[in-house]
Amino acid sequence: MRLTNKKLLLSILGLLLAVLIVKIALFVTAKPKITVNYVAEYNRMSRPQDYDPNDNAAPYYQKAFDTFVETPDKFEYPHIDWPEDFNSADQALLQEWLTSNTQAFEYFREAVDKPYYWLEREAQEDNFMGSMMLPELAVYRELTNALIWEAKLTALEGRFHAAFENILDCYRAGKHKCRPNVLPSEQHVGLRIKQTAVSAALVILDRVQVDNRASKFFQDDLQQELDTDTYVPGSQAERLLDYDMLQRTFVDNGRGAGRLWWRMGFDIVIPLVGEGKIYERKIKLSCFTGPTKKQAAKQIEQTFSLFNQVITKTPWQIKDEGRDYFREIENINKRYISLEIFDIGIDANSIFHNYHKTRAQTEALITILAILRYKIDTGQFPETLNGLVSSGYLQAVPNDPYSSGPLVYKRTADGFTLYSIGADFSDNGGTTTIEQPTRFLGPRMPLPATRCADIVYWPVQQRSEAGTQPPGIKLDY
Repeated sequence: MRLTNKKLLLSILGLLLAVLIVKIALFVTAKPKITVNYVAEYNRMSRPQDYDPNDNAAPYYQKAFDTFVETPDKFEYPHIDWPEDFNSADQALLQEWLTSNTQAFEYFREAVDKPYYWLEREAQEDNFMGSMMLPELAVYRELTNALIWEAKLTALEGRFHAAFENILDCYRAGKHKCRPNVLPSEQHVGLRIKQTAVSAALVILDRVQVDNRASKFFQDDLQQELDTDTYVPGSQAERLLDYDMLQRTFVDNGRGAGRLWWRMGFDIVIPLVGEGKIYERKIKLSCFTGPTKKQAAKQIEQTFSLFNQVITKTPWQIKDEGRDYFREIENINKRYISLEIFDIGIDANSIFHNYHKTRAQTEALITILAILRYKIDTGQFPETLNGLVSSGYLQAVPNDPYSSGPLVYKRTADGFTLYSIGADFSDNGGTTTIEQPTRFLGPRMPLPATRCADIVYWPVQQRSEAGTQPPGIKLDY
């Protein structure tokens, strides 16, 4: 009897050992399955409805890129924003460079007249969205910056209509990249180009006396660009990228319960050697204890659901509601270190504020044009912005996205001030002092958090005072 029990016990142990060996074998040999070509999905999603190749700006932009003469180092990141502030040799170099780009500018102007700019993207690695290249973005910004310099030189010559046409062309180029169904990096570039164009216009208005006819033309056309701009930031492309990352890093067991691929988990810790054993251990253990593929997918959906809620509100509405959507979005992926490492989700805070600041800056420029026109016609600045509306100089008083009211307009002894109260939601009287406390965006990643007081659009700060940021806007991303 005792021998029989012993055999039974050995049989059970043998069976358990066999099961364990099978499980280990399955764990070691299991790997992700690439079932969806998300690059193709992205191309289908980003392609404009009723696409017509004849309406696509891409071929004209490419011609502009191919003929563009690169920016001389001196003008790439200048601390000067007005041509006359360069010495005579640099002014000559600036003029020579812009003249050499005459053909590129012509192609660029043809491009911005097209209704959309669509590129069919290709992946550099196994149809992985994360390997899609965006080679046009750098030269895209360079080309618009060159046209901005030409606008300033043209304004110096008194050809204001042509100068503002250049500004509008750059603004339209920014609109081409501001599409909700393209990658966030493209949307950021589009917003940045809009900001640069508007800032350049403010510098021109500050440096030269523009006649009323040119100002009205510019104001009317810019108002039309704003009125027809339906762009609101979108996260569709980033969501596809997250799902592509998910299918490549999580084991697919057919039930959605697969965990982080063990090889991927161990590869992650290689660049983190020496940065903390506890941190590394958590990453390794994610292969066994981390989220399942289904749980990770649920968190992706939670992230983008929150983003879709927050993007419909202004910063002031969020503050008034008392709910910290951005902290909620950040905390979703902090539940599991593997998702935090892969940067699943979207930087909602950055593009949200970038969008609202850009739109407010554009509305501020339109308002300033109306104020300056009123001053030329009447000999004095308006008492209120409502007076500009009632007298037909302005379509509507612009709202401040950081308050429950309009942008702040104040008469001063020698002019006026126009500003937003900014992200601290407090009217500091037009003060632009910047504080820089430390914040943390991830494990051991301290970054300076730019916090501005008020966002002053007028009077325009000189570049030497404002650093290299565009006048009239402070960015906190």
